[in-house]
Amino acid sequence: MNFFRRLLFSQASPLVKLAKTKYLEESDLLPLPGHLHPKNAGAQGKALMWDSPRALLFSSVVALRKYTYPAYAWYFMSSLFALFSPVLVNRFIGLVSAGLTQETLVPAMVYGVLLGFCGFISGLAMQHYFFNSLQAHQVMMNLMNERIFLHSLNLSQSARQKNQVGDIVNYMSSDSENVADFNSVVGDWFSNVMLIIGVVTMLFYYIGWSAFAALAVLLTLAPLTNYVAKKFTHLDEEMMLHRDRRVTLMTQAMNAIRVVKFFAWEKSVAKEVTEVREKELLARRRMAKAEVVSSVGYLGVSSIVLFVALAMHAWRGETLNAALIFTCISLFGLLEGPFGDISRMISRTTNAFVGARRLLAYFQASQVSLELNERVDARQAVGISFDHLNVRHEGAAANVLSDVSVEIPAGSSLAIVGAVGTGKSTLLLSVLGELAPTQGHIRFIPESQGRPRMAYVPQEAYIVNGSLLENLKFGEEATDSDIEKSLYLSCLQRDLQEWSGGLRTEIGEKGVNLSGGQKQRLALARAFLRKPQVVLLDDPLSAVDGSTEDLLCERLLFGEWKNTTRIVATHRLEHLKSFDQILFVQEGKVAAVGTYEELLKTSVSFKSFYQEHAKSQGEGSEHEKAAHEAAAAMTVVKTDATRVTEDEDREVGAVKSTVYWDYVSSLGGDNRKWKPWILALLGVGTVSASLFPLAQKSWLSYFTDHQSVMTPLFAIGIYGLLGIVVLGGSLMNHLFWLDRGIKAGKDMHNKMLASVLRAPIRFFDSTPVGRILQRFSRDVESVDIYLQWSFDSALHCAMQVVISILLIVTLMPAMIVVIVPVMMIYYVAQRDYRRPAREAKRMDSVARSPRFAHFKESLQGLVVIRSFNKTNWFAENFYQKLAHSNRMFYSHYVINRWFSSRIPMIGGMISMATAIGVSLSAYYRVIDAGTAGLVTLYSLSFWGYLNWGVRVFSDMESRMTSIERLKYFSNLPAEISVMRAPLEPVRETWPEKGAIKVEGLKARYAAHLPLVLKGISFEVAPGSRVGIIGRTGSGKSTFFQSLFRFIEAEEGSIQIDGIDIATVELEKLRRSLAIIPQDPTLFMGTIRSNLDRYEEYTDEEVIRALQHASMWDFVQTMPLQLQAIVSEGGANLSQGQRQLLCLARALLTEAKVIVMDEATASVDVQTDALVQKVIRTSFKGVTMLIIAHRLGTVADCDQIVEIAAGEVKSVRKPSELSKEEIEESIV
Repeated sequence: MNFFRRLLFSQASPLVKLAKTKYLEESDLLPLPGHLHPKNAGAQGKALMWDSPRALLFSSVVALRKYTYPAYAWYFMSSLFALFSPVLVNRFIGLVSAGLTQETLVPAMVYGVLLGFCGFISGLAMQHYFFNSLQAHQVMMNLMNERIFLHSLNLSQSARQKNQVGDIVNYMSSDSENVADFNSVVGDWFSNVMLIIGVVTMLFYYIGWSAFAALAVLLTLAPLTNYVAKKFTHLDEEMMLHRDRRVTLMTQAMNAIRVVKFFAWEKSVAKEVTEVREKELLARRRMAKAEVVSSVGYLGVSSIVLFVALAMHAWRGETLNAALIFTCISLFGLLEGPFGDISRMISRTTNAFVGARRLLAYFQASQVSLELNERVDARQAVGISFDHLNVRHEGAAANVLSDVSVEIPAGSSLAIVGAVGTGKSTLLLSVLGELAPTQGHIRFIPESQGRPRMAYVPQEAYIVNGSLLENLKFGEEATDSDIEKSLYLSCLQRDLQEWSGGLRTEIGEKGVNLSGGQKQRLALARAFLRKPQVVLLDDPLSAVDGSTEDLLCERLLFGEWKNTTRIVATHRLEHLKSFDQILFVQEGKVAAVGTYEELLKTSVSFKSFYQEHAKSQGEGSEHEKAAHEAAAAMTVVKTDATRVTEDEDREVGAVKSTVYWDYVSSLGGDNRKWKPWILALLGVGTVSASLFPLAQKSWLSYFTDHQSVMTPLFAIGIYGLLGIVVLGGSLMNHLFWLDRGIKAGKDMHNKMLASVLRAPIRFFDSTPVGRILQRFSRDVESVDIYLQWSFDSALHCAMQVVISILLIVTLMPAMIVVIVPVMMIYYVAQRDYRRPAREAKRMDSVARSPRFAHFKESLQGLVVIRSFNKTNWFAENFYQKLAHSNRMFYSHYVINRWFSSRIPMIGGMISMATAIGVSLSAYYRVIDAGTAGLVTLYSLSFWGYLNWGVRVFSDMESRMTSIERLKYFSNLPAEISVMRAPLEPVRETWPEKGAIKVEGLKARYAAHLPLVLKGISFEVAPGSRVGIIGRTGSGKSTFFQSLFRFIEAEEGSIQIDGIDIATVELEKLRRSLAIIPQDPTLFMGTIRSNLDRYEEYTDEEVIRALQHASMWDFVQTMPLQLQAIVSEGGANLSQGQRQLLCLARALLTEAKVIVMDEATASVDVQTDALVQKVIRTSFKGVTMLIIAHRLGTVADCDQIVEIAAGEVKSVRKPSELSKEEIEESIV
């Protein structure tokens, strides 16, 4: 690329040309230069120092000197040419004041042309500063994002619990952005200080010792700056704290949206988020007020210093002529930018230090120390030896496991059994290296370099948002035959046949479109493709039915893996005989170890434990079946049957006027009576803030032409009074815009929050949580902080451009001949620029979401990722998403530079033409010196307002895309509260009995999809227990979703106690029912808040529910008991303990209708027996609908409803069904 093309950023010209013919797509944008690719960031950041925030920030300037040093050089050049302008103004106005003659006309014109040329060079140099600075920003963001991601992949269990997902996402978005911004802040400080020194030096040259008074005023800024910096740091940290909390609350609510809706907790979630939001906005308001006051104050410094300098000069009896006055105005005009931006620079500086401090604190979070190199001979069997092993969680006082000693020969199998919370999962984590022994050790035999190839399947299968094939391979190389074999071994072949997309079928976030059994079988298939030497299974068979469990054991666990070392923590005891050894743990200690026969003979405690299970077997309890089949999501409305996740919404073309009106309307508030007056005041404030400075400068212009009728001190005094008016008007205008901007952000956030919480479940199944969080974090931040500033600045710049044109044309009408064609050129340039810039910004915004979604998804599967040794694979995927985002951002700012490098030429032409016009007008005595000075000053600032105006308008238009997205999320289709008007008001005590009548119920997931329920009818007597059985895809889950009205009946009805549920308000309906889901979901908070979110029950009632659920004994051992902390997702509790808390939650509601989805799938047999007893005694008189997972559960039911192909096949008593019929129906 030749010099001039590079100088004007012509690499963007093809994009600008293409955007005239079509809407740009991602493939059209500029390729990402290699040095900006995330994978190349590490080499550029070797000089970074991580000792302290100060060291990190200042070392980044040196580390990125390839970009920062040229940036600062360009900035210095821009400032240097800007400083030439006052010199030329002095010479030009001096000649005009003296009266132009034939000898001085040409020199005056030359000075005028040079004024335009200096403005052009200064503006062009500034664009190259921005270009290099933004490249430094991108590289620093790459470095920060890479470090955060890699650090997060190795977080220890305790560190992960201390750092919530929302906090970590904020580190990557807000804090990284603030740290990366530091390099440009340094450039601003450097150049602005140099500019101030240059102005003061020139001031001494022009007004001599009077400049000392001006310097004294400037020196008072030092302590003020220090005070403001400390104030900003405190307020920014407070605001970030509340923002982190709000994003974390939204993260857990979106992750557990089904529980939120099952229990009708939307209002509680909204209240909790809104309360934190109020605190965040309060901190934001205080910080913004400090910014505005300091900004206006600093901006006023240039006016105050000019007043002091001129007043001192007049007091000393020195001459004040037009050349001197307008030279001083021009000089101090150069300071308006630096002084006006001081508060923002202080804010950005403190943001950078706060961000660096937060990031460095996060980087101190403990990590696991894992051997990443795997053994060379991956086919050799590996044994494991535990020698007096003690393990405790980081920071805990007591051991979870104590004195564990057992030998596992290579290729053998070990089952770990015991009650809930006895340390079974902890032992598996110790083998993985996730928890380091406090005493004793674990050895792999034979000892060798590298760790064995391991595969780990946790209780909750880890599924990523991607295709079925991607989830199976998980970064491993696998042949078609290997994949086919894995599907056979994991019993997934029949499921695959039902998915129209086959292996290309997209699996939604967290496997939302798979049943629990399908997810676990997918995880087992993935483990097989890993070709492991050691297999670690944490009760994965609890989610599959008996027949499938038998097949999995026969084909995989004791078949294909018969020569692989296996450690299986399990509550399923049917296959214990097949294990080579059994480790029985009680209270974290080895109670017994040996073969099945040995333990029955030698261990009384094991024999008792096993007999309890055998007793429940005798009552019919056997295997669990494929769990809660969320096939609903499989039929989510899609044009492509293989896809679940919807593409992110992206508008094309100009931002619609309705979007602008939505924001303007929000600025006016909700009160229709006051809205017009508020909007009118905003307009008047903006106009006044532009006219007052004109009046102030016009007064000095008038004085220079009428010095004979007033004294200099009087004129300067009036100038000072006008300055007070200017500052007061500016302050009031900014504060009013600030107040309305925060009000608009608050309203838009609350509307979006309400809309999202009211959205149907289908929306959450098809929209990644990361995308939703982007709306509540980055887009809300854009509206809160930046949009009202962009709006105000764009209007201010537009007013200044209009004032400049009117002033020039009014005083020199002939200039219209020049201004009209130049402005037409400007219009065409900005029109051509805005098209690609707008689309590039939208694509940049859209491209950010996948990066954060992948990051969040990675945080949720750290143990699985590390066990499969796939940290590099996940990092590679992250780099790809980050590179794609970088490419969009790079294209966006290059397009910006393309336009901004051309604007100074247009401004330069206006300045040159105006100077020539002024020269000719002065030559022919049409205007005097004062008027000439005023017109010259406004023509000089004209290009700056043009350039800055388009930049802020483009920024405003870009920010308006956030309004587009917030508007989209604020207008989501909502769940309908009442489908049909009730014949009579629903009783407050409804339902009293729990009688259910299903009559001709037909339902489908979308209008264009086939019926899933095809007219089912049956009745349930009050207080009875009914098992709902049927094969996967038969319609069981659809019925339960219809009961909670997650989907609405197309025909027919469900009546409870004689009332059609379609006539009951959703909140009333869902709060009148209760569900105990198979996947236990808890919220960050306390034990009590997880059971009683609305604080409707006494402590005694909560304790009673915990006692019935067999959890009170455990809760009593926790610090603070009912107020004991529950970490995000209940990560500090075992799977079984979480499930028992969910059972206690349902018990507490005292609902007359309870839905159970195998509530005891993850608990041991003794606890299971206790729970079943509780259900039989505590739920007397309660109607229970049970998705039948165990034969014993079905045997206890009063009747069994069998659903097949969306129809009721039979309604019979358990005694009327054979065991084979039931087993066949629950597969």
